[in-house]
Amino acid sequence: MSEQLNQFSHLPLRLTNQGTAAPPTGGGRKISATTLANRGNAGGHGGKLKSSISTIVSNWEAEREKRKEEGKPDLPDAISFILQVDPNLFDADALKSFGIEVVADLEEGYIIGASADIELSELRKKIQQFIDSQRGGGKVPEIWEILDGTKRPEYILSPSLQSQWDQISDHQEYIVDVGISCINIQEQYSKCPKRERCKSDADFQKKIDEWLDNHNLTSEEWDDLYLVREDQFEKFIRQPLYRGEILRSVQGYEVGILRLPDSFSCRIRILGKGLKDLVLNFSYIFDVSEPDEFGVPSVIPNNSKSDHEQFELEPPQPNAPKVCIIDSGIQEVHPKLRVAIDPTLSTSWVPGENNMTADYDYFRNGGHGTRVAGAVLYPRGIPKTGRQQAVCWLQNARILNDRKQLPRLLFPPDVLEEIVDIYYRQTRTRIYNHSIGGISPCRTQSMTPWAAAIDKLSWENDVLFIVSAGNIEARANYVTRPSIFAHIQAGRNYPEYLLQPSARVANPAQSFQALTVGSIAHHTYSSPPLSSIAKENYPSSFSCSGPGIWDTIKPEVVEYGGDYVIDSPNLPNFTTPESVCPELVRSTRDGGQAVSADAVGTSFAAPKVTHIAAALEAAFPQESTLLYRALIVQSARLPGWTNNSDANLYHAIRTMGYGIPDINRALGNSPNRVTLTTRGLERIKARQAKVYQVKVPENFLPQGEGFDILIEITLSYVAEPRRTRRNRRKYLSTWLDWTCSKRGEDPDRFLDRVLSEYDAPEEAEKGDKLFQWTLGKRQFKPTNGQTRPNGIDGIVKELSRSTGTVQKDWATVKSYELREGFCIAVVGHTGWNQDTNADVPFALAVSFETVNSDINLYASFVKAEIEAEAEVQAKVRAQQEIQLQS
Repeated sequence: MSEQLNQFSHLPLRLTNQGTAAPPTGGGRKISATTLANRGNAGGHGGKLKSSISTIVSNWEAEREKRKEEGKPDLPDAISFILQVDPNLFDADALKSFGIEVVADLEEGYIIGASADIELSELRKKIQQFIDSQRGGGKVPEIWEILDGTKRPEYILSPSLQSQWDQISDHQEYIVDVGISCINIQEQYSKCPKRERCKSDADFQKKIDEWLDNHNLTSEEWDDLYLVREDQFEKFIRQPLYRGEILRSVQGYEVGILRLPDSFSCRIRILGKGLKDLVLNFSYIFDVSEPDEFGVPSVIPNNSKSDHEQFELEPPQPNAPKVCIIDSGIQEVHPKLRVAIDPTLSTSWVPGENNMTADYDYFRNGGHGTRVAGAVLYPRGIPKTGRQQAVCWLQNARILNDRKQLPRLLFPPDVLEEIVDIYYRQTRTRIYNHSIGGISPCRTQSMTPWAAAIDKLSWENDVLFIVSAGNIEARANYVTRPSIFAHIQAGRNYPEYLLQPSARVANPAQSFQALTVGSIAHHTYSSPPLSSIAKENYPSSFSCSGPGIWDTIKPEVVEYGGDYVIDSPNLPNFTTPESVCPELVRSTRDGGQAVSADAVGTSFAAPKVTHIAAALEAAFPQESTLLYRALIVQSARLPGWTNNSDANLYHAIRTMGYGIPDINRALGNSPNRVTLTTRGLERIKARQAKVYQVKVPENFLPQGEGFDILIEITLSYVAEPRRTRRNRRKYLSTWLDWTCSKRGEDPDRFLDRVLSEYDAPEEAEKGDKLFQWTLGKRQFKPTNGQTRPNGIDGIVKELSRSTGTVQKDWATVKSYELREGFCIAVVGHTGWNQDTNADVPFALAVSFETVNSDINLYASFVKAEIEAEAEVQAKVRAQQEIQLQS
C-alpha cells in the first residue's frame, strides 16, 4: 500500500480562476395567486390581519392576568403568534423590520414569531401603510394569515409527543429535549449600516458611528444576551408548581446546554402541567421531543470459534492518528487491542460509574465497544499468524451503561461537546467513531439537537464523526420501527421494506457533517431450508436507509456488517451463522472467545470506514478531515448489479449511498486511475465561484473510437448550523454546490457563465448536456401531474447530489469528449448568514479512470500537469519581466 501511495500519489488540483456574482437585482420569483389577491384587496386583507392582531393581543393580556391569579410563572415580555406567509416570496428575516423575532421558520410558509412590542404596533403600522397605499407596507400582502398560539403544539412537538399530547398527565414527571430560540449574535452585526443604502460617504460614516454607539458590546456582553434567555427559561420551569430542572452534565458543573448561533437546546425534567404551559405559552420555544430510545444490534449466539493465538499486534507509531470510540467502553486489556490503547484519557460519562472504563466492556455476550474498537484495527478480520502494526491509537469514551442504554440523565449533545473538548483539545484527536443511535427513524423536518451538535462540533473543530446508520431488529418490534419479522408478516418483503419511511436512518445519522455508514452482506448463505435474506454485496436486511433529512443522501457509504439467515420466507426464525457475520474482537468479561463471528449490525460496519479515515490521517496528517471525508466517498463504488437498470440504481443509492469505499483508491491511484485534490483548506464566500482546471492529455483528444473514462467528482464542505430553520439552505450559514464546464469552454468563459447564471430561477436549464451524471444537481419532485420536468440532468432523477455537505457524482464519457481543458466550479450560496465576508472551508477531489482499458492514464495526466505548470510559470515570469521594464 505504501509503495502504491508513493508511486501513484494524488495530484494537486489547480485553482485557475475565481470571481463573485453581481448583487441580486430582485424579482424573478413566482407570485402566488393568494398574494396577488391580497394586493388587490388592501382593505379586506389589511382589516383581517388587524382583527387577528387585536384578538391575539387581547388574549395574551388576558392570559397574563389569569396567570397571576393562578400563581403560574411570569411569561417573558414578548407576545407569541404564528404567521403564514408566501413561501416563495417572503423571507423570514424580513420580519425584523416588523419588530418580530423569528422563533422558528417552519414548512409551507409557517413561522413562529415573538415580539417584545407587546402591542405589535410596528406590525399594525405596516398593515395600515399597506391599506393606505403608503411606502413601507409592500410586504404585507405576502403575510397571508396571523394565528394565535393555540396551534403551537402542532408545529413544536415531535410526531411522537404530538400523538400523546392529549394524554399528558398534569402530575406525571416527563423528561424532554427542548429548543429555545435566542438572539443571534452574528445577526446583530449584520444590522450594521450598508454603504449602498446611504446617500454619501459622510452619511454612511455618520450611520456607522451611531450604530457603534448603540452596539458597542464586548464578546462577554454578547454572551450575556444568551444568558438572559436561559435565565428566563430556568425561572419558568423551576417554579415549585412545575418542579422542573435542566439535567446537568456528569463530568462538569456546567449546565447541560447546547448553544448554536440562534438557539440553545437542553434536556429537562418537568411535571406534565409545566410541560403543557411551556409548549403553549413560553414565547421562544420551538422544539420539544422525547429522548431517543437506544438500540444496539442483538447478538444471537453461535458456536463461532477462532484460533488467533499465533498473531501479534504491534503498537502504532508514537505519532499515529488517535481514534476516539464513543460507545459502551472497551476491554482495554484485551490481547488483540491492548498495545493500541491510549489509556491516559479513558473516561466514563455513565452516572455513578465514572471510574468503570478501563477494565471491561460491560455489555453482555461479548461487548459492543470492544467489537467496534477491534473493527477499527481489523476491518477484514483478525490475522491468524504473523505480526501487524496498528494503524492508530484507540481512545475510550464510555457513554452507554450495561443495559445497552444511554442514561436519560445524559443529554447527548452536551456529552459530545465534552468528549471533543477533552480529546481534541488535549490530544488533537480528529476522528470519532459513534456506532450508537436511536431506535426510531430520524425526523425529516428539523435537525435534532444530537445531530446538530455533531454539525456544530465539525464546524468549530477539524473533526470527523463516523456514525452508524441504525438497525432494523429481527424480532424486536417498535411502533416507529417495525421488525423484519413484522414487515414479512405484513407482506413487505426484502428489499422493498428498506424503502419504507420506518426504515429511515436513525438519529443522529442524519447529521449533515457526519459520515454515515450502512451495512451490506459479504456472503450469500444457502443451505436449504436456511438462506440469508441478502445476497453478497446487497444491502443487509437490517441496514437503515435514506434519504435523510431534507432528502440528503444517507448513508453515504456502506461496509460489510453481516446479515440474518432465515428458515422460512413466511414465519422465519432468525440466526446468524459464522459465515454471515463479520469476524470481530470480542470482550471476554463473561467468558467466551477473544475473537468470534457471532454479531451483525451497522455498528460494526462504521468502524471499518473509520479504519480508512485513520489510514488517511496517517498518510496525510497535515490535511483536513474534510479531505478525508471527500476521499472516502470518492473511493466508494456501487456493486455491479446496480448498473442493470435505473430502478436498481435508485434503490442502491437509497440503501447504500455511494457504495463501498476502497482504501487503495482513497490513499492513492493506479496506472489506469488518477485523482486530483485541493491541498490544505480552500475557503469560499456566498456568491463566489472558484474554478479548477484539469489539463487533459493530448492523446485523449483525437476524434474516433476513443475509450471510456469514468469521471468522479466529490465536494466536501462544512458550514455553521442553526436549528430554528427547517430547510437545508437556512440551516447552514453558507451552502455550496459544484458544476462542470461545457465542451471547449475555457476557464474564463466558464466562470463568466457560472456567475451570470447565479440568480437564474432553479427551474431554469443551466450548464451543459456533455455529461450524463448519475445524480445531477436538481431533484425531481412531482407537481401538478408532471412526470418528467425539464432540466433534470441526472439518471436517477428522484435524488440530487447537491442536498448534503458531501456531494459526489459520476459519469462515463468518451476520452475525446473531454477536450483540452476540464473545469469544475465550486459555487457558494447565501444561507442564514448575511455577512458578505463570511466564508466556509471545503475540499474537492476529481478522479479519471479508464474503463476496461490498460491505457496508462496516470502517466499521461502527470505529464500534462507538468506541462501546464511550466506554462503557468512561464506566464508569471513574462509578467514579472513586463513589470520590471515598465
